Amino acid sequence: MKHKYFIPLLIILLLADCSSQTIGDSAKENSSEKKQTTIFKKPPEFQPEKPEKITFNNTDIKVTMYSKRFAQGDAIYIEIEKQENGFIPESLSFLYKGGKVPVTKTTWGFKSLWGIHPDQKPGKIPVVISYKKDDQNIALSSNILVKKGNFLVSESKLDLGDFSNKDYTGDPKFKETIAECSELRKKAFGSVSENKIQNTISHPRDMHKVTSEFWKKRVYLTYQTKNKKKVTGSRTSIHRGVDLKGDVGAPVYAMADGEVVLAHSMFYEGNMVIVDHGNQIFSYYQHLDSINVKTGDMVKAGDTVGGAGTTGMVTGPHLHVSLVIQGVHIDPLSLLVLPVSK
Repeated sequence: MKHKYFIPLLIILLLADCSSQTIGDSAKENSSEKKQTTIFKKPPEFQPEKPEKITFNNTDIKVTMYSKRFAQGDAIYIEIEKQENGFIPESLSFLYKGGKVPVTKTTWGFKSLWGIHPDQKPGKIPVVISYKKDDQNIALSSNILVKKGNFLVSESKLDLGDFSNKDYTGDPKFKETIAECSELRKKAFGSVSENKIQNTISHPRDMHKVTSEFWKKRVYLTYQTKNKKKVTGSRTSIHRGVDLKGDVGAPVYAMADGEVVLAHSMFYEGNMVIVDHGNQIFSYYQHLDSINVKTGDMVKAGDTVGGAGTTGMVTGPHLHVSLVIQGVHIDPLSLLVLPVSK
């Protein structure tokens, strides 16, 4: 189901040649008539930042990388296009920190989406694009200057009700359920498929109010009964997503095109939906009051997948949304500034 309250925002970003890391412009010029520019679906009060960009090139290709800040936890989007009078290979390899990143061939070149690990040490990280031309191996390289992320630390302890009670979570009657939920998550995140992200990206809510930030270190109250006495304590955990305000039943939208690989009630996560966007990119939505999709459904960016709620381990109604790229949790809000093209 499509949402009614968002304002589609067409972003076109200029592709200018430069060798330094600069602030991205608000528009992007089509390098090909077949290239379709980005459509953002968003609540009116959410104003996406202009992404920073890095460009580098040789006589064959030009490369443009976009990111919110190129900081810890940020998503990065890259486009590889033919130079005027240049050469675009049938295939190429893209390495980040020496590891291979999935690349998608398009009608105008290549594109890819990956992210910087939140625990990545700030500093220069090499990227290398390699391909063959006339039986010769060509390599084009540059560096990303990774900035420090602005991650917060909670100053208060959160009481999770029954989920703060170790006697409750450790009850043998839940052991089988918890194990089954773990297997369901493992299977869903093990899905392997080709890129499904096109040129539309959606905010996951119809209003923008962050109630708990990405990668925030949070402290949870714990207690259990020992010798008939209540013993209190605490534990710390990293928040691997973003919490957004939402009354019970408020609409929750898929952030990008993809296939639903999990739509199920879970022990800790409550009602949960996981969407596979291809190339090992997943978004997931937790604590839903209702689920509007089923496993195997194909969704478009902005389709309703459920309603915000209070199911699972929560302190109140909200949406928890996360983005996982090639096994790394990335700030989902950093996806909303990227000029993803088709």
